[in-house]
Amino acid sequence: MNELVTLAGNNGKPVTTSKMIAEVFEKEHRHVLRGIDNLKDVPNFGHMFFETEEPDSYGRPQRTYQMNRDGFSLLAMGFTGAKALEWKLKYIEAFNLMEQKLNTPELQMANGLLAAKVLIEQKDKLIEAMKPKALFADAVSASYTSILVGEMAKLLKQNGVEIGQKRFFAWLRDNGYLIKRNGADRNMPTQRAMEQGLFEIKESNVQNPDGSVRITRTPKVTGKGQIYFVNKFVGK
Repeated sequence: MNELVTLAGNNGKPVTTSKMIAEVFEKEHRHVLRGIDNLKDVPNFGHMFFETEEPDSYGRPQRTYQMNRDGFSLLAMGFTGAKALEWKLKYIEAFNLMEQKLNTPELQMANGLLAAKVLIEQKDKLIEAMKPKALFADAVSASYTSILVGEMAKLLKQNGVEIGQKRFFAWLRDNGYLIKRNGADRNMPTQRAMEQGLFEIKESNVQNPDGSVRITRTPKVTGKGQIYFVNKFVGK
């Protein structure tokens, strides 16, 4: 009886076939196929029955069904008589024995490895989904320190935003955060950006070769500005 329940490509689970059932229950195979076809409207039919082909006695491909224990139980409900009842019980026992043989330490290890693989894939997807939040956290951690515009561009690029320093400067000018017109104040924060607290201006004294001193002004992105631009770009 055990050889009538085998392993198949259906996830390596125990199955029997319509041909095996026809032989054991002394029915014509076409009648068994017709009985299965009549069950096609049953919910989850595709999870219990799997259509395939097997060679007949002449080597010609013949339509055949593989089925798991649930499929067999559903089909066999229509078989009547004492002999049919005896074979139903034996088939169920055969399914149970096959499942017990599958429950080996080796199979448990394989299932454990498969489960670990699934968890790793899920973790990778979660990490990918969390990238924007991780970037936000980086900005928050740096929120007490102002950074150069170029450093802000690098931070964005490292976290998946395709932008470099020149393109970021251009974007800031085009969107009204930095002064666009040519002159001494080009690339300085606009009044609006300063009022929003997105930038600060660092002034430094530089001594010229002739001994004179000139003042340089450098725009820096504040902590508030870092969080603002992170949300601006990652939230797109």
